[in-house]
Amino acid sequence: MNGKQFLLALVALAVLVAGGWAVFNWKRASYEVADSRVGQKLLPGFKVDEVGEIVIVEPAGTATLVRADRGWTVKERGGYPADVEAIRDLLLKLEAAKVVQAEGLTDAFRSRLQLAAPGSGAKPEETGTFLELKARDGKSLARLVLGRKTTKQANMPGLPVDSVPSGRYVLVTADPQRANVVAEPLTAVAAKPQQWLARDYLRIERIRSIDVLGPDGKERWSVNRPDEAAGWRWSAPGKLDGGKAQDAASALYSMRIDDAAASDADAGLDQPVTVRAQTFDGWSYELRIGKPAPEDRYHVKASVTGTVPDKRTPRPDEKAEDKEKEDKTFAERQAALKAKLEREQALGAYTVLVAKSGVEPLLRERSALVAVEKKDEQKDEKKDEKKDEKKDEKKGGRKAAARK
Repeated sequence: MNGKQFLLALVALAVLVAGGWAVFNWKRASYEVADSRVGQKLLPGFKVDEVGEIVIVEPAGTATLVRADRGWTVKERGGYPADVEAIRDLLLKLEAAKVVQAEGLTDAFRSRLQLAAPGSGAKPEETGTFLELKARDGKSLARLVLGRKTTKQANMPGLPVDSVPSGRYVLVTADPQRANVVAEPLTAVAAKPQQWLARDYLRIERIRSIDVLGPDGKERWSVNRPDEAAGWRWSAPGKLDGGKAQDAASALYSMRIDDAAASDADAGLDQPVTVRAQTFDGWSYELRIGKPAPEDRYHVKASVTGTVPDKRTPRPDEKAEDKEKEDKTFAERQAALKAKLEREQALGAYTVLVAKSGVEPLLRERSALVAVEKKDEQKDEKKDEKKDEKKDEKKGGRKAAARK
């Protein structure tokens, strides 16, 4: 090796050493910064009550939750009421989330941890869930990318899996060079508008009567009861199966939705099965059940009219010491009824999708509500009929003998 070659080799070696030292320093700095985040809150200074909008984006879609004057709503479903408890649960988890692990982030590492943002050109399997929290004035409070879930060994016998989610990698976009791990998998976060809807639809209480009309407007069947303790009855031919009538009442008492329809178009609400229910509180409900929808569901639209009593009528034997307690109970009941009426009247603006099982008891024909006699009962009736026939024959024989 001549002097020139030796000099070039020394220069190349110096470059390699300098490069290695730079990489080492970068990694050391990265780890030191990452370690400083462990134990700290993921979103320092974040407050739940400041959030006015939540945007969730995935490659397959978007869900936007908006805090309106009447509460949380789902933008992609025309402002249908959202599940307030689910939203609050998410926000509280984000407020409390602490970093349990942090490390420097490279592009290759970003893809492996599914921390690439939707729309960044990354492959679906490299993409996470984008989550933005905004204030009511539209100002961004935080932007996150929720990536791959961490897991831990499942030690519970009987579980069909070896591991369960224990946490999640999270990228705070304001700090794009660091991957954080939080001890909360945030499994409920998904860009599916239907998932965030308030599922409870109708809760028709203290039902006095139910009338069901077919698409032709003719009555299919009608049941009623004189008071809440009495059983169901009807005036139609045949014995009423009280269990079937109660099935219909139960369907109206706890009706839940699967989704909110985009519009009334092709919902079949121009020729529906109409269910009318009257309550002992004097409220009137009308439920229109339209065409079947995909996934074993039906289009449904409801309306309600009613009033809330503005004053209480004291009992004739009411004592003075009981008045305060009775007035308080009445005021609480009055407030609950007002909120219920306001909510259910607001829902009348929407067409919803209800599972077939939820409306099936209301779609029955009258013949399905006729009680079917058991075979043993039929046999007993036939025996009684034969006994009566024999008695009549004996009586007829005696009368004939007497005449002779």
